[in-house]
Amino acid sequence: MDAALVGLAGTTVGAVTGFAGAWLAQRGQLRIQQEQRVHAEQVRWLDDKKGLYRDLLITLYGWHDSLVSILKDEDDGKLFDYRLAAYKWIVEASLIARDEVRSAVSDVHRALLSAQPAIFEGTPTDEWPLQSVEDGLSALEDALRAELAMPGRVGSRPLPARRGRTVGPITGSP
Repeated sequence: MDAALVGLAGTTVGAVTGFAGAWLAQRGQLRIQQEQRVHAEQVRWLDDKKGLYRDLLITLYGWHDSLVSILKDEDDGKLFDYRLAAYKWIVEASLIARDEVRSAVSDVHRALLSAQPAIFEGTPTDEWPLQSVEDGLSALEDALRAELAMPGRVGSRPLPARRGRTVGPITGSP
């Protein structure tokens, strides 16, 4: 009788252990699959974001340059076109960008809108009226680079940053 009870207890412990091991393995597999899906989604959007962000930056810099040409009494006549295109790209970016990029885009947009009246009125100021725009564009470029940094492989650690290398303003090239 004692041998039968020991056998039953051993079988029960073995069954519970086997069930727990299978449950943990399945849970781990589900987590890995979920991480792989998230990674694939990030990579899928990366190409779309690169083109969008390039067009957004070009348009915002065009808006800035049109305002500079107005300041220098060399109006290029493209301000309306750049503003219209900027609104389109700002809306597009707000749909797929992360919070940091959306915030930086909003800051640049506000700075451009607030600089325009001073430029159109021609009120003299001691400081450059587009300084906040230029600072915002620089911050936007940094936020875009951070968002477009290629996601690492699932389960891998990020590579350490390279030191002593400077990067150009828009293209990311040295």
